[in-house]
Amino acid sequence: MDKLKLGVIGAGRVGQIHIENIFTIPTIELVGIADANIAMIQEKYPTVKCYKTADELLAVEDIAAVCIFTSTDTHEELCLKAARAGKHIFCEKPLSMSLDEVKNIQILKEIKAQRVQIQIGFNRRFDTQFSEIKAKAIEQLPENLQVVKITSRDPDLLPHALIKRIGGLIFDFTMHDFDMARFIMGKNIQEVFVKGDTLIDPTLREIDDIDTLIAVLTFEDGSFGIIDNSRKAVYGYDQRLELFGSFGMFKAENISDSMVEAYSELDMTRKNPYPNFAQRYRQAYHAELVEFADSLIEGREVPVSGIDAIMAQRVAIAAEESLKTGKPIKINTEVPLI
Repeated sequence: MDKLKLGVIGAGRVGQIHIENIFTIPTIELVGIADANIAMIQEKYPTVKCYKTADELLAVEDIAAVCIFTSTDTHEELCLKAARAGKHIFCEKPLSMSLDEVKNIQILKEIKAQRVQIQIGFNRRFDTQFSEIKAKAIEQLPENLQVVKITSRDPDLLPHALIKRIGGLIFDFTMHDFDMARFIMGKNIQEVFVKGDTLIDPTLREIDDIDTLIAVLTFEDGSFGIIDNSRKAVYGYDQRLELFGSFGMFKAENISDSMVEAYSELDMTRKNPYPNFAQRYRQAYHAELVEFADSLIEGREVPVSGIDAIMAQRVAIAAEESLKTGKPIKINTEVPLI
């Protein structure tokens, strides 16, 4: 196989970011796009065959793999349909909105039984800054990695209707940070303690959500993680990471259009970080799809498996419980067998 023949399900705001990237990847041939708003996608992508339903696209024999870019509440059903159609799967995180881990594991078992692979869209693993810190972390002994600190703050509040479809702050947003903490440290998380509230938008209480969160993680060897999240940073999309240990510190700061700092007699100025996730993680979104295609073409395992989704969702489920009870919650660190 020289090229991966790919279909896309979902051409919303995230789907369109991915589709534009797919057009630039020489190892991928975009065969079809499925979206309920078929008129819009036919007009936007006139060179690609468009379908109104996922079922129509999955029936195309020429397609070897599909990307699922629909809302979280559809992931479970579409992943199963794709697997049963014999298609490899790239699915945006999380795997599902279910709090039942057994059910999630059954989904992965069926995918495996169909002899197809699934890659989860934890795109931040592919960011050049974070992947550089991961490479530096690998050079250290595990006991040298003592604390990972992650800041993730969105620039804008989301509509309530959208939050209901993609999950609240923990499942939609902090999920990335749980995965990043585990990825950077190379260790599983055995306890999570969360404090959160509506410090920005009290109406989020109507849908049982929060806008501000602090999480303290304890890894299986006793090392720590600290995560702080906010739904509204007035200065831009705030994404920072720090890894501390006996070796010293590795740190990734925000990215902007210009990293130049200006100093004068009166003050120092620096450009605000990028305004949204699409700009901040443009390179990472591109890189994860390149790796997905290359893995399938070369016949090797995809880099971010369904197990990674399970491990992150396991922490998210415990975090939800911690938020409700006000207590730290223990987490099973044993990786499930699929």
